[in-house]
Amino acid sequence: MVLAPDPDRLAAVERAWSHLTTAGPVLTADERQHVINEARRAWAGAESPGADSGVAGEATFWLAVDAEGLTAEVVAEFEAQGLDRLAYLEIVGIVGLLANVDFYMQGLGRELLALPEPSDDEPSGEIAADTEDGYLWVPSVGTPSAPTVLDALPSEGRALRDLHEPMYVDMSQIGNGHYADALTKAQIEWLAARTSYLNECFY
Repeated sequence: MVLAPDPDRLAAVERAWSHLTTAGPVLTADERQHVINEARRAWAGAESPGADSGVAGEATFWLAVDAEGLTAEVVAEFEAQGLDRLAYLEIVGIVGLLANVDFYMQGLGRELLALPEPSDDEPSGEIAADTEDGYLWVPSVGTPSAPTVLDALPSEGRALRDLHEPMYVDMSQIGNGHYADALTKAQIEWLAARTSYLNECFY
């Protein structure tokens, strides 16, 4: 049996794409679109960051192809080269959200979504008031978990969860072993575990 794309998931992808291609809390729309282009270059098989992509492009490239190889020292070197930790955190969010959007579209056999003309809007500057340094390599709020790791930048945290829930399961149902949509909870968790294994994501 072949399942048609779920309307809620497609709608979530459209919202995520709109979010990705507009100004964020720290980066402009143009800067965010440069991140998108660099990540797509990496996934298309580029062997190194673009020559003119700068430190943001370098961070993007390695997040896209070798995230598990990044260390605290590497992130500190990015900062020493001028990439603010909050900007780095925003890039983490962009690459993660984009991977979900792009690979979902590929899985449906569709073309990747085309970038619009970047707006001239300024970054919102929205940063959580209770942001702390030190728990991770990036600013965080409280003790972060996978769904809340971006919450130092509230709009990025909201965007992550807005796509996370339709693609996986509503946060309120994570512990419900009887939950089901088109798949049973066991099938959902098998797919999640397999995907995590293939991506070397051992959270």
